[in-house]
Amino acid sequence: MGEKGLRLGTSSWSSDDWKTAGFYPADMAPRDYLAHYARRYDTVEVDSTFYRSPPAAMVERWAKVTPEEFRFALKVPGEITHEKALRDCGKEWELFLASASRLGGKLRFLLLQFGYFNKSSACPTLGEFLKRLGAFLDAAKPPCPLVVEVRNRPWVGKDLFGLLREKGAVPALTDQEWMPRPPEVWGKFREDFLAAGQAYLRFLGERKRIEKITKTWEKEVIDRDPELREVLPIVRAFLEKGIAVWAYFNNHYSGHAPAAIERFKRLWESS
Repeated sequence: MGEKGLRLGTSSWSSDDWKTAGFYPADMAPRDYLAHYARRYDTVEVDSTFYRSPPAAMVERWAKVTPEEFRFALKVPGEITHEKALRDCGKEWELFLASASRLGGKLRFLLLQFGYFNKSSACPTLGEFLKRLGAFLDAAKPPCPLVVEVRNRPWVGKDLFGLLREKGAVPALTDQEWMPRPPEVWGKFREDFLAAGQAYLRFLGERKRIEKITKTWEKEVIDRDPELREVLPIVRAFLEKGIAVWAYFNNHYSGHAPAAIERFKRLWESS
């Protein structure tokens, strides 16, 4: 499919519960999961890099065991986005880039996923956040597009999208419990999303709700058909403009990320 069209993947490949679902063979060692995953899907969002910058040797192995057309989206370490909130993090950023760049052409996105900032945090206001974000984006010089996701609902607005548009960053369109629904955001800021020239969708769901139902991730336990149907016209709008769509599904979305992808495919093909 190249760099065009609709690309679907999960947020991590490392769940042992996927053996129960039959995604991985029962006797498969975890070190072989990624190569097996890459025979089914051609992209993945790497969650583990949020917790620490990966060793270069690990990243080189990711590149080695995946096909040439496979693409990675890496979360930027939380030390940068959460602990330091983009301030005085040059050393950490360079260390992360040095490792991430070992993927070469397989590195497609770097995701800046921010947490919720309260009034006593490093970014108590949208203005302070945008000041830090703008300075960071000016200095970052990443080898691939940067994606930005915020978790402060009131911050999803023209000031944020205007800055991302100015700096050439990609806004994430996220289905996540306490944020505005994707159709609402798309309806107000369609032109900002289209201007990015890339579409990055995240299906994260409701962690608290689903963990009351299950703590294992081998099957879907929430029907997401209504939410997925809402997104289909948005995906179609991107594709009609010739914009590639990259969509990533978390286990917390419906209970089993690969099953959520297959559900999305069925809905897409029948729409």
